[in-house]
Amino acid sequence: MTTIGETRPYDFQPRSRLLGLFLVAASALAVAAAGGLLASEQPLLAVVAILALPLTVAILTWPDVATLATIFILYSNIAAVAVRFHDVPYLVGAAFPLLLVIPLTAHLVLRRQKLVFTPALPFILLFLFIQFLGTLFARDINGAFAELTVFIIEGLGIYFLITNVVRTPEMLRRVVWVLLLAGVALAVVPIYQQLTGDFDNIYGGFGQISEVGFRTGEETLLGEVRQPRLAGAIGEQNRFAQILLMLVPLGLFRFWGERSLLLRLLALLVTAVIGVGVILTFSRGVAVGFLLLLVIIAFMRLIKPYQIIAVLLVAFLLLALLPQYGTRLASLQSLLALFSDEDSLEDGSIEGRTTEMLAAALVFADHPLIGVGPGMFKYYSTEYGNRINPGILEGTREAHSLYLGVAADNGFLGLVSFLAIVTVTLFNLLRARRQLARSRPELANLAGTFALAIVAYLTTGLFLHLSYARYFWLMMALAGAAGAIARAAQESELVQLTAGSQEDWSPEVVPVVLPVEEGR
Repeated sequence: MTTIGETRPYDFQPRSRLLGLFLVAASALAVAAAGGLLASEQPLLAVVAILALPLTVAILTWPDVATLATIFILYSNIAAVAVRFHDVPYLVGAAFPLLLVIPLTAHLVLRRQKLVFTPALPFILLFLFIQFLGTLFARDINGAFAELTVFIIEGLGIYFLITNVVRTPEMLRRVVWVLLLAGVALAVVPIYQQLTGDFDNIYGGFGQISEVGFRTGEETLLGEVRQPRLAGAIGEQNRFAQILLMLVPLGLFRFWGERSLLLRLLALLVTAVIGVGVILTFSRGVAVGFLLLLVIIAFMRLIKPYQIIAVLLVAFLLLALLPQYGTRLASLQSLLALFSDEDSLEDGSIEGRTTEMLAAALVFADHPLIGVGPGMFKYYSTEYGNRINPGILEGTREAHSLYLGVAADNGFLGLVSFLAIVTVTLFNLLRARRQLARSRPELANLAGTFALAIVAYLTTGLFLHLSYARYFWLMMALAGAAGAIARAAQESELVQLTAGSQEDWSPEVVPVVLPVEEGR
């Protein structure tokens, strides 16, 4: 009998072994042929094709490798960079999540396990249905349908596959380390750019810079010093910061939860690298979201007070190493102009984003039930923005808020279903963390880890709309998997407890309780 946390080996029959050897040999020949054909015209693709051989062998030998590889590729954005900067066909870049079908088949066929349906899945399907209704009444049906298709693939598809291939605490722990390694892969190039001052080289797409930079207040003989905002492999600095910030709780909990001193030190180092990557984006919204995250953590008592103090000290230390961030954050005082009689704000970006948020609120007020359709707010943004602040918005703009964006695109029903997805997931994680704190502290630790990662996304979502949604749905899927694993562990403990109590009681041996006489 397989218990929670154990992985039953595959029972390969002789025919299965022969089939596996045949697949390995065929894969080797295919990779060699592809490498030979590509070597002359596409050297990078040839290298990738050759490296794919050992990965193929590993996946066929241990299908769970496909899960780890897919999560690493997805979070490090390697596939998107390959398509955009290295002429990899779009279908190849978009199809790599299908690798998850291999471990899914292993679980369902070889291990004869059942499909996993998380408590949040019905609300995801409801969210899909509401988006479908919005598509039918959208101004641009084709555009709305394209957004709906993206949600089906990057939202529902990723969620369903991940929750069905991550099934054990050990696998979940490995996934956390893979995510941390992906975060290092994202952060290391921007750190190198900052240290060397080489902002002209994008390093194959892993060191993108999306704008000229901001004023630092320093002057040299060459003129005013400007600090570029680094965007890594993502290409948008605020989103890059949000994606990295979700990994910070994962690294901290590994530092606090690992038993090995070496792994604890490695987790601390990895978290520091990721934290520096967050700071190099110089994102004000993410800085505010991080402070809100700490407030929520303190209120919910998810970590101890001394741990919060330690996180703050490390954050201040990193800020001291990059004083430009302090200059950037000082511009937040422009928000005070919103509550004054001044005609304009000092920071045009804050004024524009505030107008976008208010425009989304007006769109929601005019289309309260199912909104204007998936991804359709941007076509209403200028019209409604000019009602608030004429001439500020031009072209198509986003809501710049997760919640207002969902409300404008999908209405009240869509917003409620979206919040239900998050609420149910967080509730299950926090309940599992509380109930398993003594009996399964490692699993309770993992549940708290993903709860904080989601909260990090939600706090930064106050100032960022739902873009690069695959990262959000991947983290939601892992959170759903953590909840399912915790629920299975609780059921297993209950079964063992029940079985133990039945073994202790025997109908042949009945305890006799003698009456106690008075006075004795």
